[in-house]
Amino acid sequence: MDCVRLNDMLLSVTPLHGLILFSLFCVKIAGVKVIGHDTAVIYGENATLLCQLTEFAEDADVTRIIWKKKTQETAEEKTFFSIRPGHKTEHSNGLGDRVQFIGNFTEKNGSIQLLRMRLLDDGIYTCIFNLFAVGTFETNINVTVFARPAINVRGEVPVAGFTVATLVSCFASNAWPAAKVIWRLGDLENSLTPEINSTVNSDGTFTVVSYLLGVPFKHLNKKNVQCVVKHNTLRDEIVLNYAINIHYPPESVVIIPDSPTNIKEFQCKVDSNPEPTNYNWTRVNKSDPYYEGKKLPVLNLTPDFNGLYICHASNQYGSSIGSLYVNVHTESNATCWSLLGVFICAFLVAVFIFIFIWKHKQERIPVAQGPDDEEVQAGEELQTR
Repeated sequence: MDCVRLNDMLLSVTPLHGLILFSLFCVKIAGVKVIGHDTAVIYGENATLLCQLTEFAEDADVTRIIWKKKTQETAEEKTFFSIRPGHKTEHSNGLGDRVQFIGNFTEKNGSIQLLRMRLLDDGIYTCIFNLFAVGTFETNINVTVFARPAINVRGEVPVAGFTVATLVSCFASNAWPAAKVIWRLGDLENSLTPEINSTVNSDGTFTVVSYLLGVPFKHLNKKNVQCVVKHNTLRDEIVLNYAINIHYPPESVVIIPDSPTNIKEFQCKVDSNPEPTNYNWTRVNKSDPYYEGKKLPVLNLTPDFNGLYICHASNQYGSSIGSLYVNVHTESNATCWSLLGVFICAFLVAVFIFIFIWKHKQERIPVAQGPDDEEVQAGEELQTR
């Protein structure tokens, strides 16, 4: 009731006293306010609803504090809680012990706490103070209930081929409002395609799934992608890393020793995903399988071990082979061959030196004159005289 209407009513009874009474009443209620604050809460957590009567006259008596709500559960506004002097509380309309009085009646503080908030508790809450001989004062508090998404990445296991398949799925489940899900693909931006699917759950929450589609080529195996989830309840975005997993049969089988000098075993290295489940070693010209397992033990590396070895590797998608020829010489044979090599080299060097010296001497010897030439020369000299 406003001051003008109240003034008219009182003047119709006793004009003078009514005017005086009205003046006093307006002075008393002019500054009265109820302060409340909107709040947001995470699903399943507790919400504190602050409500305080301020700037009231010292002799203003509060007879009752009432709480009403209009929520997702019930569109009609209903009283659900009230407090009387002496902190006496009354529950109604089903919330029961989910409502706790945390204020102070004497200090005109009507704050409450709602426990284990549900999405259906999202709505408008009204805090009302009843003042004796004055009236009611109220404020509305908007309560928003958010549901934080459950986030996870689910990897698919496609087999290498040429048909588009789902490589990985990213889930942001049971959120309110719906979460935003995106992919960071880096160099794969032009190779992969995201596809979004959003569903509403029975409790009103949303589940958003982003599928990453692409042709499962072998080169995509172990490539990293990132699923990014954003939501009102998250201070920062959530980033989940995932290495793409492409299955393919064994390829590029290579046999290598475990050491370059002191060989104890030969290892069968295979490019496949998953790793081969079977390894079989065979030796050429041997009828039976030589050994089973990823590593071939070498107990004694002697010429008896010589031969061509083949490693057969297979998984559920196929198989492949790799080979290694082993040729071992004993130490004595190796020494003989080494000495023979040294002897041959020394011989060749000696022959080369001999030929070089011989040619050098031939170049230094003068041409000899015969006896007939000397006689002819002497006769010529006598005739001249």
